[in-house]
Amino acid sequence: MKLYIAKPDLTHFEQFNDMMNEWRESGTLIAPWFLSRSADSLDEFASLVRMLDDCEHGILDKRYAASTSYFVIDETGRLVGAASLRHYLTVEGLQAWGHIGYGVRPSDRRKGYATRILRLTLEQAREKRIYRVLVSAYESNAGSRKVIENCGGVLENTVTVEGENEPICRYWIDVSKE
Repeated sequence: MKLYIAKPDLTHFEQFNDMMNEWRESGTLIAPWFLSRSADSLDEFASLVRMLDDCEHGILDKRYAASTSYFVIDETGRLVGAASLRHYLTVEGLQAWGHIGYGVRPSDRRKGYATRILRLTLEQAREKRIYRVLVSAYESNAGSRKVIENCGGVLENTVTVEGENEPICRYWIDVSKE
């Protein structure tokens, strides 16, 4: 099945809530970061979309990096996941989570979507002239670690970060040659 990415807009409201209801019911980790924001009403969703647009244009708390957020949509128009691309790394970003965060809705896991989502986001990084990309995953998340490795990730190290419950594996991906 073909996937494409789109910046969040109000046309995604119903699909967003469908995906997020499934995610919350599953009890699994919600990623990337912006999906953890509540948007049960159209007004709340509009605020989320505005906030993401502000983040993309650097209108945010200086502790955070400007980032572009994407919904990942299949050919039927169903949201299957999301991704976030940080345009640069803050100290915290360099020490732990890196440039890209991505997630696949629970019912669409183990279908190869995560690898396709990461590849689509790496293409966006290259378009933004980010040629060396840091991507991280929890040490226990073997699936995500395999996705990163399949996309060219080279493990630099595993770190312990204050406030996190487990170690984080940090991978670098060179996208300058593709």
